[in-house]
Amino acid sequence: METKLKNWTTQYNESEFIESEIDFFKNNKQEFLVSILWDEEREVESVTDKEIEDHFYNDEYLYITHRDQFLYDLNDEFMDYVDCEVYVEGKNMGWRNRTGCKEFTLTKGEDIFYKIAPECQLTFKIEKIKEKEYQATISHHDSPMGEYYKIKIK
Repeated sequence: METKLKNWTTQYNESEFIESEIDFFKNNKQEFLVSILWDEEREVESVTDKEIEDHFYNDEYLYITHRDQFLYDLNDEFMDYVDCEVYVEGKNMGWRNRTGCKEFTLTKGEDIFYKIAPECQLTFKIEKIKEKEYQATISHHDSPMGEYYKIKIK
């Protein structure tokens, strides 16, 4: 009997996250009133798309919420591999499109992000390819087309 692999994926992408929140609440204005504004008395018809956009574009904590959820996803996925060795092979890294590899011991799931990603504004997407194997893409100012990483848990 064939077992289907769980297709796990997560990403850190601030602008996509904000846009998806805006789109969701534009289509669910009652939810916006209750969950975001905590106002059950106000009429749904009085909520404008601009009000929703302004709320999310001006929410200085939304980025933190997104990052926390992303790190939670990583810690949850990789908790069974704590104390395991991780081998990472990267391609098209930086403005010189270099290739390289790195090994480290996983102390917590978020190491998959912090030990690979540069400290800058970026997008990071990771997905499970098969058991103990993942691939990640990172885009940032020195590599706008993306760096590609193969990650293997030993």
